Amino acid sequence: MAADRAGPRAARGGQRRPLVDLGRTRRGVGRRVRGATGGQLSGHHPTTHLLDHLAPVLGGPAGADHLRAGAWPDRRTWQPSGADDDSGRPLPHPVHPAGQSLSGRGRPAGGEQPMRLLRTLWLWFSTAFRAAPGLTLLMSATTIISSVLSPLTVLGIKLAVDGASGHGSLPLGIALLGGSLLLSAVSGSIAGPLGDTLDERVLRHVRDDLIRLTSGIPSIAHHEHPELADRVALIERDAYQLGGIFRLLSVIGAVTSSITVIAMLWSVSPVLILLLVLAIGTAAIQAVAMQRRNTLWRRNERYRRLATKIIDLLTDPAGAIEVRSFGLSRPLLKIAHHAHASRHEPYYGVTVRFARLTAIGWVIYGIGYALAVFWVFGRVRDGSSSLGDLTLLLLIGPQINTTASAITSNVTMVLTSFQTFDRYAWLRRWADDHDWQESVGEPPPMLRRGIALEGVGFRYPSISADLSQIPAATDAGTDRGDLALRQVDLLLPAGSTVALVGDNGAGKSTLVKLLARLYDPTSGRITIDGTPLTDLDPSAWRDRISAGFQDFSRLEFMAAESVGVGDLDHAADQELLDRAVAAGHAEDVVDELPQRLETQLGIRFDGGVALSGGQWQRLALARAFMRTRPLLMMLDEPTAALDPEAEQAIYEQYARTAKQLAAETGAVTVLVSHRFSTVRMADLIVVVADGGILEVGSHEVLLAAGGRYAELFELQAHAYR
Repeated sequence: MAADRAGPRAARGGQRRPLVDLGRTRRGVGRRVRGATGGQLSGHHPTTHLLDHLAPVLGGPAGADHLRAGAWPDRRTWQPSGADDDSGRPLPHPVHPAGQSLSGRGRPAGGEQPMRLLRTLWLWFSTAFRAAPGLTLLMSATTIISSVLSPLTVLGIKLAVDGASGHGSLPLGIALLGGSLLLSAVSGSIAGPLGDTLDERVLRHVRDDLIRLTSGIPSIAHHEHPELADRVALIERDAYQLGGIFRLLSVIGAVTSSITVIAMLWSVSPVLILLLVLAIGTAAIQAVAMQRRNTLWRRNERYRRLATKIIDLLTDPAGAIEVRSFGLSRPLLKIAHHAHASRHEPYYGVTVRFARLTAIGWVIYGIGYALAVFWVFGRVRDGSSSLGDLTLLLLIGPQINTTASAITSNVTMVLTSFQTFDRYAWLRRWADDHDWQESVGEPPPMLRRGIALEGVGFRYPSISADLSQIPAATDAGTDRGDLALRQVDLLLPAGSTVALVGDNGAGKSTLVKLLARLYDPTSGRITIDGTPLTDLDPSAWRDRISAGFQDFSRLEFMAAESVGVGDLDHAADQELLDRAVAAGHAEDVVDELPQRLETQLGIRFDGGVALSGGQWQRLALARAFMRTRPLLMMLDEPTAALDPEAEQAIYEQYARTAKQLAAETGAVTVLVSHRFSTVRMADLIVVVADGGILEVGSHEVLLAAGGRYAELFELQAHAYR
């Protein structure tokens, strides 16, 4: 493990090199991509920020240790795993346990597969019926009727020809021909609009459900775990396929049509059924090709996400200054191009290879069809077949092609949609398994003892962990097996202000996430006045939390809405809005807006106003003051974009608010900050190091102890002397 942390740096005598060698990147990213279907882009830390994806591209695996140590000096140009570096040695890449699938469970057992198929098909049909029951029934009937009309039209012509030559009933042939043409015209005119309408309604229903599922999951594992994020991204990208109930109905129609064609060919000669077999075989090659391409798309989803993140960075106004200042445009574009190539080259190779096979198949079918026509022509001459039989064969040739292609293409599309629906079904199950329904308790109206952490340990979900167990599994580890928190015992007394201090990556933000119950501890427990936090309804608990973060959201709503969402139940309360704006020292920001709180924020909207980073942060701070009776106020570096004078004023406001809340609700205020002028105002200071609690005490006590806190305080104080 130590060797893994040291990486190539240790082998080079501790020499530190830059994480990113853009010069090397400029020279090397144009190489041809090889082995693009293997391996993965991974990192030690589960957070899926842009640099987690860029690090393996620019120099090596991402991760907290990697970024913190400035390690992994290897300057090889990134290639997908399986490619070689300059020396010809294969680049390292993570390997999953043998037989383990994306879900961590491997392939379903033989007995499980049929049940999984039935469950997914049932979800597909039931979703359509929930979205549009009447339209689903009507479309089902229309599809089945339409599927037999084209073969019946050919049969009507055959009977008419036989009747005209004295070998059958002419009126019956004309009646069948006219009826099938009429019904075909009617069904054809309504099938398209009905199918589009049905697909749209089902898609709208599914999209609403996806939003409900992803936003309703109490934890944030599906946002921070790479494989979960990939799965959710695939579902969202392919959501249009979830509306494709018409495809499933088309398969039923194609099978019905093929049965009709088989019966008609059999009526001439059973041997002619081989034509349909040849056509289906050739069309099946096309279907397999489409399946392979779809598989490659899914397997290389990580490359698409990487390229998308880079393009978003290049087009985001917020990043424009740094991108141009550091000359990142060209190297990032090349990396995006490299990622696109990694995704597309295997796709094109499969397309060309199967195109050859398909062409050969259709040539064989064409030869077989020509031989069949000559053979039936001979039978007509010797009286074994009628002229109508020959006419039927001549007319049904294109129908055979169409039927075979319809079967295979629709089955392929259904399989593709089925896989999307299977992922959708998985997401529903995963959301149900992680909805914390057992947590139904209400938080107390007032804290009397406080918030206690008892033996709390936590590790972020592993990339190779069983996704069904995230984040609750006690054995789900990180790639390095490291705990983000270990054996934390800490009491946050009611009414106190607690400051968390420590180096980056020490575990401060993880503690904040656990207190907000964005994750549950891997071990130990958190109690609220003695009640386990896991027994409380997560929504009810979060309703009693007020928070301000360094990585705040820039909510481009009306200004009043951007602040008011801090307490949705009172978002329209003008008195509360004004109080929150004042508490967040955002009055100047609001006064400068053209319509004050009624101003649209964000230049992407008509009449929208652009704000600076500091102005956005003031609105975020105002949002944090909307709730008037929280039990927990969390402030995680919320003033990073403000000048020192404004920051000091904000923290003084926090101190006043904390005292007021302590008297009213016994609220605990948790402050994360690197500025000791702010930290020293806290009643209790907690020094976090390597996922554990190193020191606890007041400012004076910790200074007198001469430990890590005193060392950090003196370092910062020395900088101001």
